[in-house]
Amino acid sequence: MMMPFKRQALVEFSAVESADRCVSCGAKEPVYIAGQQAYFNYSTSKRITRPTNADNPNSGNKVLLLSIQNPLYPITTDVLYTVCNPIGSVLRIVIFKRNGIQAMVEFESVQCAQKAKAALNGADIYAGCCTLKIEYARVRDTKHLSSHRHRPGVSL
Repeated sequence: MMMPFKRQALVEFSAVESADRCVSCGAKEPVYIAGQQAYFNYSTSKRITRPTNADNPNSGNKVLLLSIQNPLYPITTDVLYTVCNPIGSVLRIVIFKRNGIQAMVEFESVQCAQKAKAALNGADIYAGCCTLKIEYARVRDTKHLSSHRHRPGVSL
């Protein structure tokens, strides 16, 4: 599980021996990721669990939470619409700055949201930057959120 804004990641191994090898190899030989040294250590948790069903495709949610990592270029509702709408019909987009740049994209259906998540999670909006990390949002629609952007021709 990536926690990019904390500059950390959790990795769950299938066996303790694999985790032991990772930690010991990382201690013996420095590992660099994007020019930065990575450090490996054990977590106090035995398993990685998510606090909500935010990643469950059966949650029946048509709203996705997009976190934009390494945003070197401006991210607008038009940019996100251009990226998301070819995969599934977009109803609304809300962009906010909390823990970096995030957006909620409401699709016409749960199936459209599922297709978009499968196609775009981990993809770069621009080559080498503006990487999308996508989860199912906790909210079921974006109507109550301020500063939302309606797309032309979409009735609400």
